[in-house]
Amino acid sequence: MMVDFIPNIKDKSVHLKFAILILIIAVSLVITMVLGVIFAIPIFGTEILFGMNIQYDFGDQTTINFLKYLQVVNQLGIFILPVLFFAWLENRNIGEYLKLNRTPAVTSLLLSIVVILASMPAINWMVEINQQMHLPDYLSGLENWMKETEDKTNRLTEVFLNVNSVNGLIINIVIIALLAAVGEELLFRGVVLKLFYEWFKNAHLAVFISAIIFSAMHLQFYGFLPRTILGVLFGYIYLWTGALWIPIILHFIFNGITVVAAYLYNKGQISIDTDSLG
Repeated sequence: MMVDFIPNIKDKSVHLKFAILILIIAVSLVITMVLGVIFAIPIFGTEILFGMNIQYDFGDQTTINFLKYLQVVNQLGIFILPVLFFAWLENRNIGEYLKLNRTPAVTSLLLSIVVILASMPAINWMVEINQQMHLPDYLSGLENWMKETEDKTNRLTEVFLNVNSVNGLIINIVIIALLAAVGEELLFRGVVLKLFYEWFKNAHLAVFISAIIFSAMHLQFYGFLPRTILGVLFGYIYLWTGALWIPIILHFIFNGITVVAAYLYNKGQISIDTDSLG
């Protein structure tokens, strides 16, 4: 078979593995974006594609639907497909490499949920500290860029969460909660944490570095600290349980609470809005 000619990278250096992972992500992103645009033409028309580099009209539902479609494409192209292919290169048994073939124990899952819930006050405290962050005057340009990026990301999140129909809620649960949880945990806990452990031979260092990269990837600098703490918790829970499904489920629950809370807020059934961390 042709696949037999594709090498197994299990015994390669960790530096080469990182390079291969980055290359796979880059190639996958390009391919999925091209295919995504091709498939988008009959659905959204060419007009919206020509405006991809122009300020989007967030008041237009077609534009919002297109942006959610791109979110799905990005999740597949950056997180899910590259990780599955990399895992296959590392170990022809993808489930074994990613620890997806292990059924999570109910007790472990329940204890993990308790840990996350118990950590919420500390995470909320970190949110308050992070939002008070100010850089020195000579870094004012960097701080302004960080604030602008944060505002754009938050604005897009608000637009995505601004639904008041059951169909919109289900779509958001799939895109914002499920796909994000699966994709991000596959990459950061399933692969990145594992590679850093292979590199440094130190589980704590691997957990923290992978969590920092996980948080930085969101480009929400004023939520960097609480999201890092969340990544650390997911990392340790993954190491403790040995099953990637548990951090995936926890991540899904965490994001899902935000999605449902936003829906209830839009329906006027609760009075406090919630910002997503995951």
